[in-house]
Amino acid sequence: MCNKRLGWLESTLAAAPADMPFVVFMHHPPFPVGVLAMDEIALKQRGEFAEVIAPYRSRIRHLFFGHVHRPIFGSYGKIPFSTLRGTNHQVWFELNANAPHLASHEPPAYGVVLIDDENLVVHSHDFLDTSLRFPFDPPAGMDGRDYALKFAAR
Repeated sequence: MCNKRLGWLESTLAAAPADMPFVVFMHHPPFPVGVLAMDEIALKQRGEFAEVIAPYRSRIRHLFFGHVHRPIFGSYGKIPFSTLRGTNHQVWFELNANAPHLASHEPPAYGVVLIDDENLVVHSHDFLDTSLRFPFDPPAGMDGRDYALKFAAR
């Protein structure tokens, strides 16, 4: 994140009305996520980014980022964040810093974000999932337990 982009972010946040909340979308996470291989290539300008957003932290409703190709959710300070699997390869889940950096063929995903004045909901959709679908409720006259154990999926 070069000085030009940091400057753009700073001027954009400063120009917004004082009561306007924000969502921030970026590529690299601005903090370690615990997957060493990805943390080693995370945002280099973590400190500069933190300084730019510091006056606006209480107004940032959510931080979205990519790069790590893992479904990870939590908070950055008090800012909730989300990141999802990629749409091509994934990074294997490994928290051992001595483990090799591995990719995987876990299903790709994309997110759908629903935002209104009160709520922000992030859905992760594994769009190539081919697992069988079935009606949630049992057909009339069939016991729910029997249905759950013997459903006819399609």
